[in-house]
Amino acid sequence: MASAPSTTKRRWKLPSLENTGFMLVFLGLPLAIYVVFVISPFVQAFYYSMTDWSGFSKNMNFVGLTNYFTLVRDPVFTKAVANSIFLVVVLPPLVIILSLTLATLVTVGGGTMGEVQGLKNSGIYRVISFFPYTVPAIVIGILWAQMYDPSSGLLNGILTAMGFDFFKSFAWLGDERTAMGASIFVIAWSMVGFYMVLFIAAIKGIPSEVYEAARVDGAGRFRTAISITVPMIRDNIRTAYVYLGILALDAFVYMQALNPSGGPANSTVVISQHLLNTAFKKGKFGYATSMGAALALITLIFAALVFFVFWWTGRPPKSGKVTTSSAPREVRAAPTQKAAKPVGKMERAHAPKTFWTDKNVARISHVALIAWVVIICGPLLWVLMSSFKTTAEIFQSPFTLPTTLNFENYVSAWTTANIGSYFFNTIIVVGFSLVFVMLLGSMCAYYLACYEFKGSKVIYYLMLAGLTFPIFLAVVPLFQTLKGFGLLNTFPGLITTYVAFALPFTVFFLYAFFRTLPKEIAEAAAIDGAGPWRIFFTIMLPMATPGIASVSIFNFLGLWNQFLLPIALNTNTNNYVLSQGMASFASQAGYAVNFGALFAAVVITVLPVLVTYIIFQRQLQGSVSPGTLK
Repeated sequence: MASAPSTTKRRWKLPSLENTGFMLVFLGLPLAIYVVFVISPFVQAFYYSMTDWSGFSKNMNFVGLTNYFTLVRDPVFTKAVANSIFLVVVLPPLVIILSLTLATLVTVGGGTMGEVQGLKNSGIYRVISFFPYTVPAIVIGILWAQMYDPSSGLLNGILTAMGFDFFKSFAWLGDERTAMGASIFVIAWSMVGFYMVLFIAAIKGIPSEVYEAARVDGAGRFRTAISITVPMIRDNIRTAYVYLGILALDAFVYMQALNPSGGPANSTVVISQHLLNTAFKKGKFGYATSMGAALALITLIFAALVFFVFWWTGRPPKSGKVTTSSAPREVRAAPTQKAAKPVGKMERAHAPKTFWTDKNVARISHVALIAWVVIICGPLLWVLMSSFKTTAEIFQSPFTLPTTLNFENYVSAWTTANIGSYFFNTIIVVGFSLVFVMLLGSMCAYYLACYEFKGSKVIYYLMLAGLTFPIFLAVVPLFQTLKGFGLLNTFPGLITTYVAFALPFTVFFLYAFFRTLPKEIAEAAAIDGAGPWRIFFTIMLPMATPGIASVSIFNFLGLWNQFLLPIALNTNTNNYVLSQGMASFASQAGYAVNFGALFAAVVITVLPVLVTYIIFQRQLQGSVSPGTLK
């Protein structure tokens, strides 16, 4: 490798010219794919947004900012912007408060004798809460659209059975008063579990002595949560807020599945929905791309505001006195007190007896978490039961168990609805995409992490930029890029696109992982004459197996659940993947009313991902650490 003396902090030098092939393959190939299929479409998008391009011809005229001025007068676009802003204001705080509350109950909600500990047997809550994150977003939308169905939906059935006759045949998604609220609940239902696990990992990183000192000084649980937990994981909360805000601004999949037409009076339409309709149905690609540019600008403004608010609120006092901890004053002073015995034997401050004893808090925590588990499992179990029923049975007795295990629904979904074909298409696309992205991503991350050369940081940050780009901005130019290469509506085109858009996350995660690996073994191998190829494949890659396994699972979930890229770039019905097939089947089921087969198709789609999660849940949740999203 390098001939300079070895030091613990030294990074390796660029290989000599004889190893140029190594550099071209490990860095050049991934970078070329990323630039052509990610960076270039984003750059092209800003130019297209200032033209009158129809998308179906090569002719385009430069119109400057005309499209942007037209946006301001477009009533559907302005309504979509208002809906997106409403989502940003409501969704992130809702999800963060719910997930942080549940995470706190799990980690520090247990009964104690002066010690701080989590609930007993709380692992099951964590595992089940993560279920919705593994379900494709399009399937979640379809599932809840059936839950909200006025005539056969589970929600109206429960409310009617409880005596609320007003909700009989109530159209949750068809009423302007409730359509947006019902949609927000679905998105929150799907995301709370993931951020709950993230916050659990963050809270477990807080020294237990801080909590124990607070309890000794008589601080209640609510104050402890507000004064210790929240300040000490503020970076994680900030990151979660940014990601949830980006999701709220780009809630296309959920809204498209719940209300493809944009809801009553466009009450749920979002910018991305209006963009796709304008581009691919109205043939106004230039105008549609200006919507993507506007969405990118709104996203950047939102992220900047969040970082500014967190920076402003986290500034030290004007007096200049900087504290070493975000804990309350009495907690920070606790370590200097005389008591140094184990916390379990400390004498706690005498406080008046209240209802909020440790045992009562533990009981309430279990009740709250059990209620949450019921909310998570209820829809999934209802779909499973309904998949064995006929359509008539679903209407007549939606709550009862199926009288017989009717597998005809699965046969019908697999054959008549072509779910089997879509399933194998997904296996092919996701399988090849996962292999290529892990290979190329690990090579690129390894090269950037272990070799010193001019421009390495620029390339690394260029990769990171791909994590922040709104994908809708690139959809229109990407469509033309694939068409120019002859890859539109083909498996190779879809696989290449999947790989390109999954590279930033893969490189970001593995770059940090390769930086932590010991270099001494590789350097010893280099001294013994091993070349860079052999060092990577026989030494560094095996040592990076834990990180590669974690990233592979996350990439598998993301690729399997992908909906936007295939729906925009893969319009050939013979090449549909499961997410497309499910969306198509759901729209047809609305007319054919074969709900049993529809529910069977949902089970077929969800089952592989759910099984994968259950098998690897320990490794997956272990990788959801505070550093994952920083």
